[in-house]
Parts: sequence; C-alpha cells; structure tokens
Amino acid sequence: MPTQNSATNTSLKVCVKLIAVFVTFPAVLLAGIISKGAIFFMTSQIGREMTQLASGDSQQHLKVIACWLWALFFSFAVPELLVFIHSLHICFSRRKLWKRPRFVQFVIVFGLETGQTVGMALLVGSVLPYLSVTHGVLITNCVYLAPAILNLLNREPDKLIMRLMDALSFVAQLSGCLHWIFIRHSLNKSQMINWTLPVSLILISFGWWENHVNGDAPISFIRYFGRIKEEMKETRPFAFVIISAWKIVLFFATIFTAVELALVAQEAHDGVFDSFLIVIRGGFNQFWNSFMSVEWTSPFYIFVIQATSSFLFYWFGNFACQIGVKSTCFALPVVLITPVIMTIASHFEIAKIFDGYFNAKIENQQSFVYLLALSFFWFLSQTWITLHIWSPAEISNELVSDTKWYNSLLIDQSMSFSPTRHHDKVKESSFTSVFAVATMWRETSDEMLIILKSIFRMDKDQSSRHLARYCNNKVIDPHCYHYETHIFFDDAFESYSKDGTTSRVVNHFVNQLIELMDKMNCKWTSTCDSKPPVISVTPYGGRLEWNLPGNTKMTIHLKDKCKIRVKKRWSQVMYIDYLIRYEIIGNHSDLENTFLLTLDGDMDFRPKAVHILVDVMNSQRDVGIACNRSHPTGSAGPMVWYQMYEYAVGFWLLKPSESVLGNILCAAGCFSLIRATVLLDGDVMSKFAERSEKAHHFIQRDQGEDRWLCTLLMKRGYRLAYSASSYAYTRCPETFTEFYNQRRRWTLSIISNTLDLLWNCRQTVKLHPNISWIYMIFQSLSLAMGLLCPGSIFLVLVNTSATTFFIDKWISFIVHSALIFGFIIICFVAPSRIQLRVAKCLSAFYGLIVAAVLIDSVISLALAGIDLHGNKMSFSLNNAFFLFLTSCVFLAGCLHPREIHCLLAGPIYLLLTPSMSMLLVLYSVINMNVVSWGTRDASETIGVQSPNKDTKLDSQQSNKGLTYFQEVFGPAMDKTKSDEKASSDYTASINWSLEAESHLPEQRNVKELPGEECSFWRELIQSKLFPFVENRQEEKDRISADLDRLRNFSFAIFFLLNSLFVATIFGCQMKSEGLESSEADTFSQSNELTSSILIWLSEANPAQWIVMFFAGWMLFVQFAALLSFRLDNLIRMLSSTSLNIFKTESLEKSNAATLSNQVVLLSYGTTKEDSTRNQRGDLCQMNPN
Repeated sequence: MPTQNSATNTSLKVCVKLIAVFVTFPAVLLAGIISKGAIFFMTSQIGREMTQLASGDSQQHLKVIACWLWALFFSFAVPELLVFIHSLHICFSRRKLWKRPRFVQFVIVFGLETGQTVGMALLVGSVLPYLSVTHGVLITNCVYLAPAILNLLNREPDKLIMRLMDALSFVAQLSGCLHWIFIRHSLNKSQMINWTLPVSLILISFGWWENHVNGDAPISFIRYFGRIKEEMKETRPFAFVIISAWKIVLFFATIFTAVELALVAQEAHDGVFDSFLIVIRGGFNQFWNSFMSVEWTSPFYIFVIQATSSFLFYWFGNFACQIGVKSTCFALPVVLITPVIMTIASHFEIAKIFDGYFNAKIENQQSFVYLLALSFFWFLSQTWITLHIWSPAEISNELVSDTKWYNSLLIDQSMSFSPTRHHDKVKESSFTSVFAVATMWRETSDEMLIILKSIFRMDKDQSSRHLARYCNNKVIDPHCYHYETHIFFDDAFESYSKDGTTSRVVNHFVNQLIELMDKMNCKWTSTCDSKPPVISVTPYGGRLEWNLPGNTKMTIHLKDKCKIRVKKRWSQVMYIDYLIRYEIIGNHSDLENTFLLTLDGDMDFRPKAVHILVDVMNSQRDVGIACNRSHPTGSAGPMVWYQMYEYAVGFWLLKPSESVLGNILCAAGCFSLIRATVLLDGDVMSKFAERSEKAHHFIQRDQGEDRWLCTLLMKRGYRLAYSASSYAYTRCPETFTEFYNQRRRWTLSIISNTLDLLWNCRQTVKLHPNISWIYMIFQSLSLAMGLLCPGSIFLVLVNTSATTFFIDKWISFIVHSALIFGFIIICFVAPSRIQLRVAKCLSAFYGLIVAAVLIDSVISLALAGIDLHGNKMSFSLNNAFFLFLTSCVFLAGCLHPREIHCLLAGPIYLLLTPSMSMLLVLYSVINMNVVSWGTRDASETIGVQSPNKDTKLDSQQSNKGLTYFQEVFGPAMDKTKSDEKASSDYTASINWSLEAESHLPEQRNVKELPGEECSFWRELIQSKLFPFVENRQEEKDRISADLDRLRNFSFAIFFLLNSLFVATIFGCQMKSEGLESSEADTFSQSNELTSSILIWLSEANPAQWIVMFFAGWMLFVQFAALLSFRLDNLIRMLSSTSLNIFKTESLEKSNAATLSNQVVLLSYGTTKEDSTRNQRGDLCQMNPN
C-alpha cells in the first residue's frame, strides 16, 4: 500500500537521522577535546623544557623547545594552507564569484587578521607554556573582548536587559585580560613577560568581529564594518590569497621571536639570534626525525593527531549544521569542551596519569580560588557572546564558501564564529508555475499511455494541493503550482483522398492518442461521460485542449509539416517562443519562478520527481537547468539489460563527477526542468534557432538538440545541475538496429558538442562561475579516452585471444585487424542494413571471445593461479586496473542500494563491450554523412491506413475519425475563422463510435483562435519556423558532398589516432616481451616477493603505464566525486527529516520551517495525506540515485 510504503520510508529516514545524531555528537565533542588537549600537550612540553634549561644541556633543551614550536606552527599552518588553496582555486577558476576589495577595506581586514595572528603566536609561545593546563584552558574563554564591545554598541537602546548582559559580559572579558594582576605573585617574574597575556587576548579578539556587525547598526563605524562584511562575501577569495599566506609567515616569525624574547627575559639564552636560528633548524630536524619514533607522544605524531582531530571537528560540525541538528550536535559539544578538559586537567587522579607531560599543578591555593570564581563568569560571558550558535535559523553551507575555515589552536572558539550571522531578510518567493512540454512523433500506444498516466498523476497531485490550500489558507505548500501540460505532435497530418478531393487530416497516431485520452478520463473520473476536447484551427495546424479531472489544462499542438517546420529542435523553438514570450510574459508571470518541464513522449514519472527538481531550482537560483536520474525500461532482453547497466554506471560515476567538478555536460531533454529566464537569452536562442547550413551543423544541432542547447547555455555561463533524488523511467531501444542508430546520433553529438566546448574553453571559463580549467582538463581526457577506446578494446582482444587460445600474438593481431578492416570497408560501401547485419555477427563473435576469456580466467583462479595450459599466471598491470575498475563500479552500486540490481547485467555489458565500444564507434564515424534519426523511420511509409491492433479501433471507426478531422481541419486549414454553420456541423468527439457520432450536431466544441494569438503564430512561423522549401538538386548535392568530406576527414583523423595508439602500445609490448627472457635470471636471484614485483613492473611498457595512469586517475576522480555527491545527497535527505519523536504533528510548525539556500528540503509544509500520495514512495530521498 502507498501509505505503508511512505510510513516505512519516513521511519527509515528518522532512524538514519538518529544514527547521524548519535555519531555526530560524540565525534564533535571527542575531536574538539583531542584537538585542544593536543595544543596544551605541546605548550606544556615547552614549559617543562623551559624549567629545565638551567639544570642540564641547555642546547638540547632548546632544540626540544624548537621541535615543539614547529609542531605548533604546522598545526596553525594547516587550516591556513587550506584557505590559501581554496581561495586560489576560486580566483583562478571561478572568476565571477569574486572581485578585488577596495584598498581601504583590504587594509582594515589585513590589519585585523594580522593582529589576531600575532596574538595567537604570543598566546601559545609565551603565555601558555608558563601556565598550568587548568589556567590555560580557563583563559581561552577570555578571547572575546572585541566581540563583547561590538555587542554592547550594536544592541538596540530599548532592550535594557540585553544591554545589561552585554555590559556584564564585557566586564567579564576585561577581567580575563587583567586577571594576571591577581596571580602575579604566584609566578616568577622571569617566567612570563607581564604584558604578553593581556595583549595576546585582546589581539586575538580582533579577528572575530564579523558576527557582531551589520549594516543596520545605530553607530556609523559599525555600519561601515557591516558593509565591509557584506562585501567580503565576494572579496574574501582574493583577499585571503594574500592574507592566509601572510599569516603563515607572520605566525612563524612571531612565535619563534616571542620564545626567544621570553628566554632572554628569564636569562636562559644569550640572546644571539644567529645561534637561535641554528636551534630552530635543529628543532626542525628533530621534529622530522620524530616521524620514525614509535611513541605516539613524539612531536610529529602529536601534530598529526591535532591536525586530524581539528579537521574532523570542523567537518562534523559543518555536517551537524547542514543536517539541521546544530544545537544538539554542534553548539552543545562546543560549550562542553572547556568543562570536560577542565575536569580532566584538574582531577587529581587524571592529572597524575599525565604527570611528566602536563604541568597541571596550581602553585597557590588562593590563586586557584580566584581562578575558579573568575572562570565561572568567563564561561558565562563566552556563552552569551556566542549565543548565536544555538540558533537553528543560521544553518548554512557558508562555513566553507563565505567565512574563514577554522583556527586549530583555539578550535572551539574559532568554530563558535564560523557560522556567520547574516542579517538578510527572508524574501517570500512568488507562486511557482510549471509548464510541462512533451514532444511526440509516432509513439506506440503503450508509450502514449505511459506519459498520459504520468500527466494524470500530476493533475491529481496538483488538484489535492490546491484543494488543501483553498480549505486552509494557513497551508504553505511549496509544491503547489500553476501547472499546465503541452504536447507538441510532429507531423500530425497526412493527405487523405475522398471522392477525388485531397485534404490534410490527422494521422492515426493522433487518433490513437485521443482515444487513449478518453480511456484515461474514464479511468480517473470513474465515468465515461467525459467532455470532448476543444478544437482550434491554428496557423501551424490544429490544437486540442482538455481540462483534466483535477482542473489542470492539457493542450495538444498538432503540427502540419506543410505549414511549420517539423522535428524536435523546431518543436523546442516553437514551445519556447510560445510559452515564454506569449503565455508567460503576456500574463505578466514571474519568470524567475516559472519553469518548463521538458519531457519525451514515453516518460513515466511521479509528481515527487517534479517536486524535487523544483526544490533544487528554488534553493539554487544560479541553476538554469536541472535534470534527474533516468531509468531505461523495455521488454526483457540483452539490449535492455545492457542499457540498464550502462545508464546506471553513467549516472553513478559520470554525472556526479561532472556536477562536483563544476557543471554537468548535458541535461537530457527526456526529463529536465528549465528556468524560464535562461530561455530569454538572445544569444542562446538566436543560435539555437539557426538553420543548419554547414555539414557540422547537421551533426551538432540536429543529431542532439538537447546537448546543443546545453552547450549554448554553458558557453553563456548558465549552470546545469543534476539531482539524483529525482528519478523517472524512459523506454529504451529493444533491438540491435534501433540501438545502433540511436547511439550513432548520440555519439556524434557528444563528440561535436564537447569539441565545441573545448574550442571555446577560454571564453567558457571566463563567463561560467562554476567551470574551471580542471573541469576542461577532465573533459579533454574524457574525450581523448573515448576516441581511443576502440584502439584499447582492439589491443585487449588481441592479447586475451592470444593468451586464451594459445596462439601467437602476431597471428591474433592479424586476424583481428582483418576483421576490423573488413567491417570498415563494408561500412563505407554497403547500405546501412548490411552494415548492421555484419555488426551483429561480429558482436556475437567478439562476445564469444570475451566469454571464453572470462571462463579461462575463472578456472585459472580456481586452480590457484594456473591457467588452462599449465602456466602460472602473474598479476599483471591490466589485471590490477580491471580489479580497480570492477571494485569502483561495485562500490558505486553499493552506494545506490535501490539500483544495485543493475550490477546483475554486468556480464551482458562485458560481453557486448567490444561491440559497443569499438564497432559502434566505427559505425558512427563512418556514417557521419547520414543525418536521419534512424529510429521510427519505418513508420514513414505507413501512409493512410488503419491503426495497428494496439489502438483497438476497427477500420470503420478509423475512417470515421479521419473523415471527421477532414471536415474540421480540411476545409478550415486555409482560414483561421470558420463560419457559424461550419462550427455547428463540425464538432468533436474523442470517442469515435457510431453512437457518439450520432450526437455530433448537438455538441459545440470548435473554438476560434484569438486574433492576437493568430498574429503571434504567423509572425513566429514567418521569422523562425517557416517550413523548409524543397532544396534544389544543386543544394542537396552540395550538402551531401560537404557531409562526405567531413566524414572522410573525421574518419582519417580518428583512424590515424587509433592506429598510432595501437602501434605504439603493441610495439612496446612486443619489445618488452623480448627482454623478459634475459631478465628472468636476474629476477630468479631475488627473493620471491621482490621477484614478483619486478616481473609485474617489467610486463608493462612506459606507454602502457601512461595510459593506465590517466585512466586510473579519471576513474579515481569519478569515484571520489561520487562519494562527495552521495554525501551531499545524504545531507539533503537528513536536512528534510524532522525528529519530532515526542511531539504531535503540527502543520503550522512544519510550515514555519526555515531553510537555507544551500540545503534543499525535499518535503515540508505538506499534510500526511500529501506525503503518501506517490505509489512508489519517496525512498529516493533515502537512497538518491
């Protein structure tokens, strides 16, 4: 039952979020304790060595001190280095995301950051080493003096209690800076410079000003700093390229200078700076040599522990904020870190364990009492000043993108200011409009029925949401849209002769669609008394309009190729201009919240898939197009199974890697959501609507119109997003011929559009904020590997055939070369039908070879590494790469539990790999001069005949329907206005039976098209969509010759590249095999492990190593991107799950949820009934695909 599935999914998501909470809370707390404890471990070691300078070898003690100072320096430098790399990456690859700051503002920020860096160096270098751990932990609560002052000055005058609390917190922080007066008598004057403690605390507080200023402050200079903070959102990358590098250098100089001055002050060093430089160098050598130490307390390992725990604290804290458990798993652990470390450091038994490492004694009992009294107020003031970390409304991903990362020396204090508070007002979005646009052309009845079911599901979903909103105006449903469906039917008319008169009537595909609409209406309304469509004669053909049961409008636009251009690209131009420029702009709709849902004529989807894409578009305003995960469906068979695996691996690895690196390369037109504003770009639409004149235009524009539109948008700087949580189902080719013809178009379109993007890479990187040179390198390598894939498969076949069938490699090479050359010749001279037959035969032959190789490998592994010929198998480089490849694919499948069954089709994919990766590419390149689609072409010769048995219409009913549309559209085709008599005679019925036709005179459903709309269509057709005039023979010959020349040139380049690749690899391989016999004696003299390694390395030649390196690097990048992408999907799913375990459901509370621009909530503001509407549930949010 749908309700049970939805309840199960909700419970499962709640369980997952509970697990995340129980893991995140201890992880944040433990990582913070370890990070801060490691810092005090380092400073206590410095303090212990300082107390022993006079008792022994002072030079050795100085080196130990310098060694621990190096550990502190590297701990400080790690996050700053990350900031430097991150900022440098943005500056070089995301140029539109940053700008240069004004000089005055840069100087101010530079000065504040410099002050904080000096304060940090003074604190850890000349203050904490002289204090006990307990005392040191307490004074870290006193680094908020500047934020306390800003809070006091920034508070509204009428909030007296708040101002009083601000004043008390300021006094408490000031006492922390001056408390050294009370404990001065307990310390030797020579042990600490008296001014170091207050100066370091004050300087550190300067760096945390951003959270306490805003542009609406009552004081002018605070407003000025508020404007600086707002501009820092764009200027931070450029500024921190300089500032982060400067901070690393400054910290290094300051901390060693401070220690030098402290040693001079206590007369433990002669003050000669040159000699101390030698000590510094010796300390670095000792720090590096500690790497070889087996003790975990060595400086190097303490640094590694501290740096790792700091990063984990930052990462888990960021994760807690993003999934909506900020108060529980971030704020609470941050507050608890100080009390926990205090308890550990001050407890007698625990302190005894750390004796010799921690200087945890308190020399004066009276000073201890003073510290405990003051520490209570310090802790309360810190909690008050950082109270913003408890606010759930401040959840944001800006921890990484907009603010500083973290300071590992004071990890809990720095993270308290990382979730920067922005005082922007939340803007309510306008009502969302979604126009579903589908293109059809000779779909079967099954395919039509599939998309009609999806349309009726959307109609029911929107009807329920509008009804809930009407009944309760407090309901805030982000998934309640203005929704319409438009179907653009290509070549919907045909010539019909009767009584010597020829007219244009709709073909049987339209009749088929209308009958299915009647059946769907009867099914969803439980009555067959459904209203017929409203028929309108249009300048492009005709139009049928229905009001669906849920009161959403569905319009079918019937295109006549004699009046308007046909094929999918021109249908896209047609609906973009009509919906955007006439319907949307004409009705003054909000373009920013208006979307076009592009569909193919066979899509099967649920309303949830649309809702998720709308959430993505609303939460990420820079996204121009968002696409989803498409699942291929069809009758069970090898071709369908192959495509299941192929689609799965592509969406598992390729799409996430493109998305993480910057931008997906193509949003498939079968199911994508397009923002209306991007379609108003004149440069994009003018090029998209251009007529193909040159040979490569036919390849790039007409063979893959979806990819062509995406390429134009990318070159203009628009972002294309991919949502794995949204999924839909599409019919895939079920026969070998249909698949080859479809992939011929796709292969050429991918190559041409990728080359176009790379050719304009400089312009694209400059305009597109999310595309970098790294992305361009990735796409270049992907294209190169795709072009060289036939040569790689050829070499694999040659080598595996020689090994499996025990033949010489040269013989294997000659045989396979003859087969490939024969196939190439046939593709050049034979018709497509013969080419496909030969491809089938070769596919079967190569499938048998792959099967034999697999059987040989399995048996040899079962026989402990002995192959069928009695030879001992070695683990070669090819085997290692294949194992790495299969492991990545298997792990990718495990990360998609709902789709892991696709791995079962892996053997079929492997058997068909030679055919699809070698023969298909050759077939595509050689047939580049063929620009027909190749699919559904068999239907072109149907003409006027009775529909097939799927339509369930007998010949008499079909002829009646044709006669009826002849009457409606035939006489009225040449005029846009019918007289009243014609209107009364020619009315429509979607149920063309004899009984229904007897009532035709009683119906009135022919609607005259408004004159304004007629003028719009005439102008559009005249300017962009006028049907192509039959080309003269000279023009046809020119285009055909250009296509032939393009084919010949492209094939020559393609064949040359693969020939050179095969010759290089195979030649190096044969040469290396010649050296194996001479090296065998050398290997035999080594031990078994060394011998196996040397043999393994010798089997691969340098060319093979290079190819494997790049292929392995590409696979590693894709898998790492997949992990990042899945983690992001997990965060989105957890952020949309509420843990109201002990609370009753409240619709108003759920609607009052505040969401970040970076966190997409996939369901909120809906009733329990709405959440269980989809029959397949929303498990996709749990395991996004």
